[in-house]
Amino acid sequence: MINFSSLKPCYAPYSAALISILLLVFLVLMEATDLKQNLIDFYAIHTNEFWSRIDQHPLELLRLFTAIFLHGNWLHWLTNVSAFVLLAFAIERVIGAQKFLLIFFTAGIAGNLSAALVMQNQDHILLGASGAVSGLIGLWLVLFPDKKINFVIPIGLYLEKTSMPLWVIIFFWLCFQLVLHFQPDIHYNIAWMSHLSGFTAGFLLAWFVK
Repeated sequence: MINFSSLKPCYAPYSAALISILLLVFLVLMEATDLKQNLIDFYAIHTNEFWSRIDQHPLELLRLFTAIFLHGNWLHWLTNVSAFVLLAFAIERVIGAQKFLLIFFTAGIAGNLSAALVMQNQDHILLGASGAVSGLIGLWLVLFPDKKINFVIPIGLYLEKTSMPLWVIIFFWLCFQLVLHFQPDIHYNIAWMSHLSGFTAGFLLAWFVK
């Protein structure tokens, strides 16, 4: 559990709540209706044709934004939304809606942009809030550098309660992203560059809002 002691208790994080609802609505549309392929065709980023289509249709750039709300399946959605809920509500209560939305969407767009550039010669579909959520991780690292996460580890027949600074966990998470991004012939269908770029955007922008 993360204990944010500097939260503003009277502020309702309505922006984080609205984004959570939108992410759920689009997931239901993707998984429970026949609209999945249409949503991917119109709102996701098709890396092998994205840049060539921008010259003729500049509004294609909006896909950098719309792709944030789409997820490939329930597991993809659950992974991103779990991290989003853990961080977003607490962060918005500290910095307010405008700054929160600015960093969330800037990180998401930056992540999609970098991944679209790196993967432009490959046939991939970019979608998901991973870059935006990674931006919140970078933002959190600047705002709450001393926070710890508590967890229980089994030692024989006993359970030992301990804690670890989240910056340590984030450090290992970043190393994991870097290793997999530069791993040749990796079989994961994940845009690791989106995570790295989103985190970097959130980390840098955080210094202007803290």
